[in-house]
Amino acid sequence: MMNIDFSKQIIHDSARELFRSPGGALSCGETVRLCIAFAEVHPEDVYLMVACGQDTHTVQMYPQDGMWCAAYTVPGEPGVLWYWFCIKLADGAKIYYGARTGQVCGVGTAYWDVPPAYQLTVYDAAFTTPNWLKCANMYQIFPDRFKKRDDGTFERGVAFHRDMGREVYVHESWDEPPLYEALPGKEYYQPCDYYGGNFGGIADSLDYLRDMGVTALYLNPIVEAASNHRYNTGDYKNADPILGTNEDFEELARQAQQHGIRLILDGVYSHTGDDSVYFNKYGHYDSLGAYQSQDSPYYRWYQFDEYPDKYKSWWGFETLPEVNETHDDWVRDIIEGDDSAMEVWLARGACGYRLDVADELPDETIERMRNEIKHLSQDNALIGEVWEDATTKQSYGVNRRYALGRGLDSVMNYPLKNAITDFLLGYSNAQGFKQFLVSQHENYPKEMYYALMNLLSSHDVARMRTVLGTRIDPHSLTREQQAHFIVSDEQDKKGAQLQRLAAAIQFSLPGTPCIYYGDETGMHSLMDPFNREPFHERDEEMQEYYKTLCNLRAKTDALKTGYCVFYRQGEDVLGILRFCLGGEDAFSNVARDGMYLSAVNRSKESHTLVVDLFAQEQLMGAEEQETFRQLEFTGAASLLDEEEYEINAGLLSVTLPPYGVKILEINWI
Repeated sequence: MMNIDFSKQIIHDSARELFRSPGGALSCGETVRLCIAFAEVHPEDVYLMVACGQDTHTVQMYPQDGMWCAAYTVPGEPGVLWYWFCIKLADGAKIYYGARTGQVCGVGTAYWDVPPAYQLTVYDAAFTTPNWLKCANMYQIFPDRFKKRDDGTFERGVAFHRDMGREVYVHESWDEPPLYEALPGKEYYQPCDYYGGNFGGIADSLDYLRDMGVTALYLNPIVEAASNHRYNTGDYKNADPILGTNEDFEELARQAQQHGIRLILDGVYSHTGDDSVYFNKYGHYDSLGAYQSQDSPYYRWYQFDEYPDKYKSWWGFETLPEVNETHDDWVRDIIEGDDSAMEVWLARGACGYRLDVADELPDETIERMRNEIKHLSQDNALIGEVWEDATTKQSYGVNRRYALGRGLDSVMNYPLKNAITDFLLGYSNAQGFKQFLVSQHENYPKEMYYALMNLLSSHDVARMRTVLGTRIDPHSLTREQQAHFIVSDEQDKKGAQLQRLAAAIQFSLPGTPCIYYGDETGMHSLMDPFNREPFHERDEEMQEYYKTLCNLRAKTDALKTGYCVFYRQGEDVLGILRFCLGGEDAFSNVARDGMYLSAVNRSKESHTLVVDLFAQEQLMGAEEQETFRQLEFTGAASLLDEEEYEINAGLLSVTLPPYGVKILEINWI
């Protein structure tokens, strides 16, 4: 495909109100105005081309306000549309205008042939997400590795599992490294080593979490299972005895609520363990499992090729037999029954679920989950493990619809983690990073965008400090190499410098920032199982920094649900402006006025960011721009140090030291 250099003669910028109004994703049946401008090019006709599924609609455009414009009403069902422009010149030639290669929004370019298209997301008009989720500071805990209360719970839990015939390796010290290879006499590695973290330990840490500014906890699986990670469910309705009893969880939920903290649980529903009440391959349970008899009440949960030893399993792991998530028996027991697994834990005090491998669950099933938990309370949250852009995700040949208003409230924002990493390590520049940020803002429904689970580390990836400090791809190392890998003092220092920038970006963006336990204390790790080491405190300065970021966001409406605009200077400097004006936030809800500029410099040299607050940038509407021009700015104060800055004629200049970050509160009268 060959493009034409008409960059100064033809323009459409999907992130500017002048060319696309309203901007961003649209609700079903909404009408959008799309315009394209020309200079020194005099088209005879211009057509808006909209691809909707297998159909392409051609819409005649007309001259209007010095541009060519068309109004297009999107369908009444959620979906993702794609549009571009066809331009007929006076001599009969045709040229096309679409997004730049590899992009789906922003300023485009001209082509001789049908071009890459702009994305236009259409979502259910009734879609809302819990306000508390949009405003939350989240903290992820791997339960066995966070905190332990020495009250005998661990010992009783170990005895329970051993009595079930399971392998249990007990670490004698919190400081021991996790197992990563097979135990002596065993053929394969098993995640059967335990440190003893439990519900009581989490409860004992609630003061620490509240003081840091945390308002939501996401807990990796807590239900009974034959492993330390518990993604091989043994019994959906009972807590793992190593963590405590069901009553212990209820007490944790009560205490968390008293601390202003909600609990999100890991819902592992695409498969069970083979060692479970439901499958019972080894006969460890008193139940009649599907492996034991076709008369089992759970037989229809599973799909057998040759009964009983050949069955469909998750990614071929025979220890994880897959379930049929649309079968009535499974749906009744897990989602919709009076005593369903999902309802049981909500009744015990949970406030929602993070769905493990959401791509493995049919949209129909996710929508049934949403209907059920929202029927119990609109404040219940449903978050999906999705590793790509959720609006355009395809899995098993199907365009997924879980981000379009009838399924998930939120997804784990791994693309943001990757974009932050690439920017800070120099694999992309400030312009590319800004383009990514604008794209997420434009393509996600606003309700989901402001609730995205913005993470830097998790139980499935290496810790951000290690990645930034070492620049090593952990996937290139064997487990043995990872086990013996040592982060040098110099690498740790570099990782800490860049982690400060990453965290500032994370807490300045719309969405829910999520801290993986120990990131705030400077923990290092590569991949599983090393990213699941016991919690240690090793960097008090980083702890205070995270506490500052958390509490600033917690008390600031603009940083939670305010509007956002992105800036960049050169290759290395990014700016994020968040604001509430006129007593309202981006959702037109009552909010405290405020304006904050976060600026980061990834370079080893000092750089200056100059922001023109009066200029109409991408994502800034004409109304906001006019309001800005009417404000009398008095200056800006740095919240991470005591520096003051002047603002003259709307211009704010911020000099950033090497690997520097500033968060400025902008003041006006």
